[in-house]
Amino acid sequence: MKKTIFLLTLPLFLFVAGCKTQNGYAPGSDAGYAVGKVLDMRGNPIPDAVISATSTLSDHKRLVGTTDTNGNYRIKIPAGAWKMSAELERIYHGRRFQLMLHPDHPEVFTGQDGVVCNFEWRLYGPKANQPNQYYGGEVKITQNESSQITDIENIAFTFTPISPRIDGSTAQPETVHCGPRGTDEFARFPDIPIGQYKITALYQPSGQRIYLRNNTGGAYSTDGSVVAEFNGTAPASSRINGMILEFKEQN
Repeated sequence: MKKTIFLLTLPLFLFVAGCKTQNGYAPGSDAGYAVGKVLDMRGNPIPDAVISATSTLSDHKRLVGTTDTNGNYRIKIPAGAWKMSAELERIYHGRRFQLMLHPDHPEVFTGQDGVVCNFEWRLYGPKANQPNQYYGGEVKITQNESSQITDIENIAFTFTPISPRIDGSTAQPETVHCGPRGTDEFARFPDIPIGQYKITALYQPSGQRIYLRNNTGGAYSTDGSVVAEFNGTAPASSRINGMILEFKEQN
């Protein structure tokens, strides 16, 4: 493992970043180094993000650095083919979350040329080069044995944030539907921003209220709503950054 050498001045970083092409790579701009900046979705710099350069020949050959107080990083890269990744750890409502960051240059590069690779902390959206993987948390929907509903996709679930999300941002309520049976999104929402929510549900064909509870522990409330949040990245957890809800028609 080699120590990260941080950029000494912001103007130097801006000069390097200004040389990059549309895909984030600037041959010769800083040969032999991986450099870049980490921001959140509002453009704020993120210190202490963990940046990794991994050899394409061996996942065990990895160089690691961290961002400075301005969100910048700089890592010396030896010869060979490499790819960049980054992650961030956050404690949210007492739970630990390990979060992947989005690269603007996910392609392989050579250590001889170096790379400019910036990262963004995204709360939702598909992960780079990882099919069917998302930056948000997964909500799994289960059905109480007393429920008679067969078309779960016709239940409208409304997620209303009741506190700032994991990055400190606020958001408006969002109503979503899961996919029909036989699809990858049946009985699940794979990409909900990590946060704490009051969740309500309505069976749209009849307008009937649906009652919800946290399936990892909790009771049904009289108004059908449930306050729930994601479980984080606990080592013993069977569902990383996930949430499980159970529903029924009658309380």
